[in-house]
Amino acid sequence: MNYPFPPELDQPIPLFPLSTVLYPDGLLPLRIFEPRYLDMVSEALRNNSFFGIVPIRSGRETGETPDFFDVGTIANIASWDQGSDGLLQIQVLGGKSFRITSNGVRDNQLLVGNIVFIDEASDSAIPSQYAYLRELLENAFQNNVGRPPAESHRMDSASWVAHRLAEKLPLPLAHKVDVLISSGGHHKLSLLDKFLLELKRNEKKISEKK
Repeated sequence: MNYPFPPELDQPIPLFPLSTVLYPDGLLPLRIFEPRYLDMVSEALRNNSFFGIVPIRSGRETGETPDFFDVGTIANIASWDQGSDGLLQIQVLGGKSFRITSNGVRDNQLLVGNIVFIDEASDSAIPSQYAYLRELLENAFQNNVGRPPAESHRMDSASWVAHRLAEKLPLPLAHKVDVLISSGGHHKLSLLDKFLLELKRNEKKISEKK
């Protein structure tokens, strides 16, 4: 499915602060119940438009607007349905990543922002020193019943592998944001290599204290 991704936008787009990171080509299920986000989704469905998902730095997903990172990812609604609990359930597909240049709040408390898209370096093959990261992702897919279909896998793409692995790893949100905004697949994989080493060191310290 092709989605519109203009290089620049001359008007603000709706923003959805969440305690997670949506990566390009990533699928994210969401349950919508707050009136402002029901309005946002209705507008997107009606106009075949999109909104942005931005990761929360501190605060909550519901209620008052939280403190959020000034980066995010375009979200296109791939499917929607009404759950058994009566709540709207949607699945969004991640598009291009962006930076927020300014933001405001509509009368219905919906956060909106002016954005510019982040220039992404050309994708690359996976360097030999990071081949273990691709194997790690392959193992994760094999053990995950809900994995995406095989035809959607791009195991030869450094950026794609980095994004899918960052989705699955138990990393601090700030680290996940670093992977999102870093330029080029090689650099993204190098960050994950560094973060995994930190995880191992922390696990070792915890184990030694027991």
